[in-house]
Amino acid sequence: MLTVVAGAGGGMVLLAIMLQLTPPVVAIPAHGVVQLAANLTRTWLFRRNLVWPLIWRFALLLPVGVVVGLLLFQGLPERIVKMLIGCFVLLTLVSERFLPVRGKEIPLWAFVPLGFITGIMNMIVGVIGPVIAALVVRRDIRKEAVVGTLGFFGVIGNLTKIIGFTYVGFSFVKYWPLLILMVPASVLGMNIGKHLLWRFSEQTFRKLLQTVLLILAGKLIFYDGLGWLWV
Repeated sequence: MLTVVAGAGGGMVLLAIMLQLTPPVVAIPAHGVVQLAANLTRTWLFRRNLVWPLIWRFALLLPVGVVVGLLLFQGLPERIVKMLIGCFVLLTLVSERFLPVRGKEIPLWAFVPLGFITGIMNMIVGVIGPVIAALVVRRDIRKEAVVGTLGFFGVIGNLTKIIGFTYVGFSFVKYWPLLILMVPASVLGMNIGKHLLWRFSEQTFRKLLQTVLLILAGKLIFYDGLGWLWV
């Protein structure tokens, strides 16, 4: 619902909340399944607007990044993973204002290393969509193309994430009740958000979203991550 009304960030809120209830080794893979369903829907709706020159470059090294990210993820303590996710949430909050590429366009070749970095970060912090969105906007593609292409990026990223966690032994079947409830819940949330969109200002929802993310990021960093310092 937040994603539809505020434009972005709902997936990040979802992951941050899931981390309050489950460890990262469960939250990140399960979150990938929910996000895959959402991005498949978005990609299908905008399938005629996909920008393939960006997609194939982005996908080229992404699987390699997934392998590297998975190796790094397995060696990180839970509190470090939560701190990294919290820091990345804070980075996302300031990226729109302080990204040096704002108002500029990165060259097409840059989407190759971007895919590699995305593969790594997807396995460790779970969600980097809002940052990627700031890099995909270009003068030569329409808004619908941006939305559809970002959706396809999400499909590739979450699909490879699911394959990677399955390969190292994570059992998605074990958590099937959670996934069966969350996937349709995300679709329901999109529909509710669509109906709420005209009732509330985007600015109000963005402020609400930023406040929630700031609180969750603070908890992930200072309580879940650094809490052992003063216990």
